[in-house]
Amino acid sequence: MDRSRLSRAIKGAIATATVSASFATLSFAQEVEEVVVTGTRIQRATDATSTVPITVFDAAALENSGETTLEDFLQELPSMTGGQFGSSVNNGNPGLATVSLRGLGSSRSLVLLNGRRLVSAGTLTGTVDLNTIPISIIDRVEILKSGASSIYGSDAIAGVVNIITKKDFEGAQIRADYGITDESDGEQWLASMTFGAETERGHVMLNVEYTKRDDIFQGDRKFSQCPLAEGGGQVFCFGSGTTTPAQFFTDNPDDPGFIVDPTTGQVRPFQASDGFNFAEFSYLITPQEVFSIYGYGEHELWDIKNLTTINAFSELLYTNRQSDQLLAPEGTFWGPGIAADNPFNPIGEPVFVTRRLTEAGGRSFTQDLSTWRGVIGFNGEWCNDWLWDISYTYARWVDPQIDRGRANQTNMDTLLASVNFIRDDEGNIIGEEFASADCPEDPNCGIWNPFDPDTLTEDMIEFGLVTNSPVEKETLRSFQINVTGDFGGFALTSEAWAWAAGYEHRSESVEVTVDGAAQLGQIYFVQGTPWSGSYSVDEGYVEVRAPVLEGQRWADLLAFEVSARYSDYDTIGDDTTFAAIVEYAPFEELRFRGSYNEGFRAPGLDDLFSPAELSAERYSDPCFEATDPTVIANCNADSPSLINSPQISGGPQATGFFAGNPDLDKETSESWTLGAVWTPTFVEDLSFTLDYWRIDVEDAIGTFTTDQIVDNCYASASFPNNDFCNLILGPTAVGQQTGAFGPRRAANATIAGQALITQNISTFETDGVDLGAFYNWDFWEGNIAVQGLATYLHDYKFQASAFDPEINLAGKFGADPVTTRIAAFPRWKLYMSADYEADYWSVGTTVRMEGSVDDISPNTADLATQVDATWYQDIRAAYFCWEDVKISGGIRNVWNQQPPYVTNYDDMNTLPLNYDTIGRFFYGSITLSF
Repeated sequence: MDRSRLSRAIKGAIATATVSASFATLSFAQEVEEVVVTGTRIQRATDATSTVPITVFDAAALENSGETTLEDFLQELPSMTGGQFGSSVNNGNPGLATVSLRGLGSSRSLVLLNGRRLVSAGTLTGTVDLNTIPISIIDRVEILKSGASSIYGSDAIAGVVNIITKKDFEGAQIRADYGITDESDGEQWLASMTFGAETERGHVMLNVEYTKRDDIFQGDRKFSQCPLAEGGGQVFCFGSGTTTPAQFFTDNPDDPGFIVDPTTGQVRPFQASDGFNFAEFSYLITPQEVFSIYGYGEHELWDIKNLTTINAFSELLYTNRQSDQLLAPEGTFWGPGIAADNPFNPIGEPVFVTRRLTEAGGRSFTQDLSTWRGVIGFNGEWCNDWLWDISYTYARWVDPQIDRGRANQTNMDTLLASVNFIRDDEGNIIGEEFASADCPEDPNCGIWNPFDPDTLTEDMIEFGLVTNSPVEKETLRSFQINVTGDFGGFALTSEAWAWAAGYEHRSESVEVTVDGAAQLGQIYFVQGTPWSGSYSVDEGYVEVRAPVLEGQRWADLLAFEVSARYSDYDTIGDDTTFAAIVEYAPFEELRFRGSYNEGFRAPGLDDLFSPAELSAERYSDPCFEATDPTVIANCNADSPSLINSPQISGGPQATGFFAGNPDLDKETSESWTLGAVWTPTFVEDLSFTLDYWRIDVEDAIGTFTTDQIVDNCYASASFPNNDFCNLILGPTAVGQQTGAFGPRRAANATIAGQALITQNISTFETDGVDLGAFYNWDFWEGNIAVQGLATYLHDYKFQASAFDPEINLAGKFGADPVTTRIAAFPRWKLYMSADYEADYWSVGTTVRMEGSVDDISPNTADLATQVDATWYQDIRAAYFCWEDVKISGGIRNVWNQQPPYVTNYDDMNTLPLNYDTIGRFFYGSITLSF
């Protein structure tokens, strides 16, 4: 092995980055001299080092992981925390896979492909779907763990993930991967072909990739077979109160819910065992198929003497993702009223029914996404060694979606002959009218009996259910000019002062076409307003690096960097961000680095323009077992019987709506890093990194959560005349029935009509420490590479608004401030790997750890409020004795570590955004090179 070359490359790279230590580090080391460091546009010498913390993983590290997509590989890294969309998010995720650097969200974590932006994931401006990037084209992934708005503009608040593709590949390569769980499900496939050729004046590459992931149902795993609840010190299965046969409520708030016993046919109080087990119908792991074609080419055009060289380059990427999610069957969640004289009414008095449409099967949500991305450009080198490039990027996202099993509320009301009750000023029922005005003349009026099972016929299903087929389109256009150079050779050290400058014009537009039935208001819980929006921005930046000392007794190196970027948006106006970096090495082995970065995030098109969209939000009802005198008084003001009503519960769902706000302003941020890199000379190929980081975000865009709205409303001395109570518009705003519990509550006593509107109301303050270690040495007939990455999260402070207390999620699990899903923010996350490679074979292992977390807001009766540190181990091996053939395989989660049960969960009785829900997974791969 070429140890001397490896040593030189690694020593240069390790100060730049913490390098992947699968044994693939050897192949990366051979290419490290070619790396263009993310976080700067100034061209560096081959032995230059980065002044900001970067983690780099190469293609072999990705391949050795056995992952067929980027999702799981990136989400497991210590710098990623909190809630991230992926294959384990079934409810509310349209097939996306995202990253969240420092837990600040995908829209504050800029993802680039070869240093240029990718198209946003539909309406989610700034969010990139990792599923659209084929893994077999990747040469390396550089993760900049520092703010970089002065270099890249909006969204780079938490950092940058820059995916660098292969450009110098020659020959042909065929790769096939297969994996399966030890439960014989969740199969995964990958097949790819890569071709590359070099000509006298250029290079071309073509890649075709196909991946497939099979589903796993929640019912296929013991920990998620049914939703769990607690009571009396016990954990037991429970289910949704919207069940089959129907649960129904009288207008008397002192009455519990009732059900017609399916065995005896008698009316009795609803019991926990009557709840509907929605887990049986829901995916644990969502399925998808992805097909992609990628091409890259470059060609030397002209060499104009005494002026410049001119080269042309182009990059094309097409991806088609077919994915789906599956939820439990639709239900009459709007609580339709049934008249006392309805022939199916089992008690002969007005009732409200919540019936699951089990006969219709589950609700399916499918996506047939296509994305196109094309880059064309020219670059060259002026005769004075300045470098320039000019490029145009066009990217398109088209996502036709089909949702099946959705209720046509009007037609369902007709089938039920449901009524709206007319009330007097005191809330008493004094009359009724059909909810569907045409019901009396419709032959389907009142033909369905919801109080018995198996009564919804195929004809009724065809009449009462509808398919929703919206289409989301997003377009990105970007024109860039970049120039880098020096100051005529001016230098105070052996490294000349250098600069970079550039201009970018970028625009994005989104168009959402809604289903015709939704436009007519015929699909329950689906907004029917088509919408569109766009923005454009002109930006200019400048960056300067100034080494000022070198080779002094007290300073082996001292250098400064400054950068600034001016952005002018047609939506929010202009903004300028600055950054400053200092690099100091008192002697060769030890290097200190520090940075200050201003950042910003322009509001996304969804933040600005999205229309009202219904959502069922889980919340804690302050009137349930209330003890605060003010809360009790306000609950009684709504309804004297509210607090003691058996219909009220501690964790129900409230039907409200999300909506955009065109008056939003930008988010702003400040970030700092201070670190050290130690590469001792007395041990070859050993290096350590230590970096403190802090990010503060002001005016963050968000919405008040349902809990925040409801808690502040009922805790206010000015109830009901305060800003929070004014955000609860009541059940009629979301198509639900009013009842006897006041104007803010539906007939079943749940909050209804809360307006979750985007606003600049929140702040984030997070800081911590990153640690890295790398050691590489010869052993026996081969080489060992060992790496360790760790992140300590000191604080993750979030304040939803000035009206809310600041919370600190570090070391806790609770509602992610970005996604609102329950997620873990452990203080410690570890990623350690060790690989040994001999001449014809290699073995390796990776150990990952999610630190312990506690529930941020537990109740005294909760049984599972703490999760101990959770460890995972992966093992792998490869054999490459034959020329041009490599066989590899491994086991992920080799000890079959199961996800922890927690009382306060969002889905699957655990925290699926943080813990492995698949279990032990076997995989293998074969690669043929020609």
